Amino acid sequence: MDPKYKSIFTPIKIGNMIVKNRIETSPAAPRLASAEGLVTPELIEWTRALAKGGAGIVTTGISMVTPPFEHMSGYCLNIGDNNVVPGLAVLADTIHRYGAKASIELAGFAMGHDMPEAGKSPIDMMSQEDIDGWIKMFADAAERALKAGMDMILIHGGHGILVSNFLSPVFNHRTDKYGGSLENRARFACELLAGIRARVGNKLAIEFRLSGAELIPGGVELDETIEYIKMIQDKIDLVHVSAGVLLDDEMVPITTQPTYLKRGYNVHYAASIKKAAGIKIPVTTVGSIDLNLAAEIIENNEADMCAMIRTVLADPQSVNKARTGKEEEIRPCIRCVLCLNRTHGMEPLRIACTVNPKVGREFELKDFPTTAEQKKKVVIIGGGPGGMEAARTAGDRGHDVVLFEKSSQLGGTLRLAVTPDFKADLKNYLEWAVRMTSRHPHVQLKLATEATPEKILAESPDALIIAVGAESNIPAIPGLNGKNAVWVGDVEAGTVEVGNEVVIAGGGLTGCETALNLARKGKKVTIIEMVSEKRMLEPSPIPMTALLQLLKKEHVTILSNHKLLKVNEHSVVVEGPDGEKEVSFDSLIISLGVKPNVLEVAKFADLVDNVFCIGDCTTNRGTLYNATTAGYNAGMDV
Repeated sequence: MDPKYKSIFTPIKIGNMIVKNRIETSPAAPRLASAEGLVTPELIEWTRALAKGGAGIVTTGISMVTPPFEHMSGYCLNIGDNNVVPGLAVLADTIHRYGAKASIELAGFAMGHDMPEAGKSPIDMMSQEDIDGWIKMFADAAERALKAGMDMILIHGGHGILVSNFLSPVFNHRTDKYGGSLENRARFACELLAGIRARVGNKLAIEFRLSGAELIPGGVELDETIEYIKMIQDKIDLVHVSAGVLLDDEMVPITTQPTYLKRGYNVHYAASIKKAAGIKIPVTTVGSIDLNLAAEIIENNEADMCAMIRTVLADPQSVNKARTGKEEEIRPCIRCVLCLNRTHGMEPLRIACTVNPKVGREFELKDFPTTAEQKKKVVIIGGGPGGMEAARTAGDRGHDVVLFEKSSQLGGTLRLAVTPDFKADLKNYLEWAVRMTSRHPHVQLKLATEATPEKILAESPDALIIAVGAESNIPAIPGLNGKNAVWVGDVEAGTVEVGNEVVIAGGGLTGCETALNLARKGKKVTIIEMVSEKRMLEPSPIPMTALLQLLKKEHVTILSNHKLLKVNEHSVVVEGPDGEKEVSFDSLIISLGVKPNVLEVAKFADLVDNVFCIGDCTTNRGTLYNATTAGYNAGMDV
């Protein structure tokens, strides 16, 4: 073990239990429960992967304390019904098998899932009977967790849902004993925790999640949070410090940070709470934390535990790898937030990960042979992320792999995307992918070697994987191929210079990231995008929300709902809601997506019987997730 990780692997006492290290997997909503909110084999195997990975506490979440809704549970666990107990017991046993402590998040939602109108909130309308009913539901849920053999419960008391709404002046306008002063607004949480303790005693540890600050006008601030913790700390064993209010879309990137925000963005709240006079209980911090940052946080006494989920989704073995000196093998999370975008959308999907194609598929893959029954010669054309994933996967299964890459280094067009400072996460992943592919004992690299049908046939392959990528999409717009127009990839690569006044045609993630990078270098940037700002969010809501906020901070002009009609030498003509107008530029950057490289694929498609076409060369909706998933599938299926 690297000495820098020593602080992580120091045991800690939480309540009456000893936890083997300072890492907790924070609660997620993998959407792998049944429609009725019961434990499924899929959920057990997903949890098993996390427990095997080495964390001290594995938290199952999110689970509702309310009785199951007739229409749906959102495929999350529902601990509001006794039927969940048998399956939950299997889940607890699965976690315990690997030396981790089992926890489950308990949550309740008042009616309404939006920011309240002035003076109106579901909290204000609750009767004493309603309040007593909520307390009973939480206590019942805690007792079910105890019966199932869980070690700890995590009460969700932050982010603008039920428990935190009582504390927040934004949501709580009551004039009775539950409203007004901090003592009154804290009363619901105090009664709730007392009700749980009366039912389970000290047989369960209790972790309480809250927002260190709500970060909305009139919301709870840090100093009030510290006083609140002092009121409840004799009833809990661990306080879990996050930040923000999820009911405010603008706040979501603050709570779950995409790559454009620094790692550990909210750690300072936990650090302030831990160091505050009168705080006596251990503190958990959360938010974009990896193992290196966790070690610094614990070493610096900024928190007692670090909770993380995206780090262990990207590599479920990350904690074990840090413990056993294999940190260079840890697959890094790129903080694209695909996992949350999928599971928290209007029509939630099962959890998935851009860089780890196994996430959410653990049950599907558990009986798949890790070693191929018949060893094959596999040739791969293209050393981008899809080709590298295919090479490593096929190599892991014992196949002999030869990878052709026409450039002198692996990475493909992903290399173009990692140049801005705010893409450090993606750069770390690229370096990992290149490192692990280059070191693989079953993968032979042929760099600076353009594939030809003759070279492929000379390898006598049993299977061929085509991962040649895509080509830029240049629509038939008059003047778009003019001398002052450049492709966004060349700008990202730094092979072309752009002027001070820049127009970017295309407001997808690539165009917006390029705009941010140029604006921070002092360029005056305008983005032209056909769809509305609301629709610009659709492919990747949380990162795009953060990105648009940053663009506006840098004074980038975003002409959404505008169609590019014509390009002149130093201006574009666009049509928007108010008609046509002309926008001047020194440089026009074309960022209008890509299209499949059909001609290149056709050169190789019929060379052998067993051919796989993967990634951007097959679709005009190419993403890193599609590339790695298709590469993994091909590597498994050859």
